[in-house]
Amino acid sequence: MFESYWILSRYVTREYLKVFSLSLTGLIFIYVVVLFFQKVDLFIKHQAPFWLIFEYLLYKIPEVIFQWTLPYAVLVATLLTLGTFSRHSEITAMKAGGVSLYRITIPLFIIALLISFFSFLGNEYIVPLSNQKTRMLLSVKVRKEEQTSLFKNYKIWYHGDRGIFNIQLLDSKEKVLKGVTLYQFDDQFRCTQRIDAREAKWIDGKWKLYRGAIREFGKGGTIRTIPYAELELNLSEDWESFQKIERKAGEMSYTELRDYIQKIQVSGYDATRYLTDLYAKLSYPFLNLIMVMIGIPFALKTGRSGGIALSIGVSVTIGFLYGVTFYVFLSFGKSGMLPPLLAAWSPTFLFGLAGIFTLTSIRQ
Repeated sequence: MFESYWILSRYVTREYLKVFSLSLTGLIFIYVVVLFFQKVDLFIKHQAPFWLIFEYLLYKIPEVIFQWTLPYAVLVATLLTLGTFSRHSEITAMKAGGVSLYRITIPLFIIALLISFFSFLGNEYIVPLSNQKTRMLLSVKVRKEEQTSLFKNYKIWYHGDRGIFNIQLLDSKEKVLKGVTLYQFDDQFRCTQRIDAREAKWIDGKWKLYRGAIREFGKGGTIRTIPYAELELNLSEDWESFQKIERKAGEMSYTELRDYIQKIQVSGYDATRYLTDLYAKLSYPFLNLIMVMIGIPFALKTGRSGGIALSIGVSVTIGFLYGVTFYVFLSFGKSGMLPPLLAAWSPTFLFGLAGIFTLTSIRQ
């Protein structure tokens, strides 16, 4: 009995992996083509070598796989594999041999669990590096911008016209720089002035600094400190100059983002939007497992009456519903309308409950 079930499991696994490979390849190809047409105008506008767009697409593939296509390839493969079994009466034959539906689908759950694990690893080690490479390629190689920023020790360093900026946190929603220090130098690269500010806000085309101090360094080693509550500062850099250097959550691994959040919180700043992204990095990989739970009932219900077109249609519908739900809850979490943990896990939890309910409702 065990040997026959082992043979059956290998057969189900082999057929599923074949369909999964084709589904993933097809989805990657579609996304890459869309990305190509989205960016080709930018490359033409800046007269960049055409081969750079292929380098750009190559760097985008890890993000396409681990953040966009993997769960949907799992869903498509589940629908097509079990749908084909059902149309060819193989499910009926397996049940007649004394194998329950749950035992038939165990290999699919194991595969989905492994995919979830590799999805987390990919988002942890591969995607952040590829996203950094993508940003660098677009800014330096395509737009021909100088590399003026550096992210080190969980702070942003930016080389401006009036000196070097050290920034703790960028709040793109409020257009605020938090934990700002501006170092100014003379021709011998000696620091002559340091301006610290708790916050720097971009208001009506001007920078206003709050709760800080100006330190002037004399040649004899003297230091003059001038505290201030509010200071208007004329800088050649506008908000857009700094927004381009914001460190994105997608460019950090889970551990890097966690450590960055701790640094922000210790400094007394709000890290809500980063916390939401942190929890999302854990919840999103489990979508691969949930897609199997959701796909099994749909595959068995549409297997006899539908075909590939219906399976793909169901996949698109489910994927669209999850995508909308996920990003709506994520925006609620980042804006503070929901706790970050609840916002990041609610879509996965809701779709997981839906999957369990539909899975337990089908007849054995």
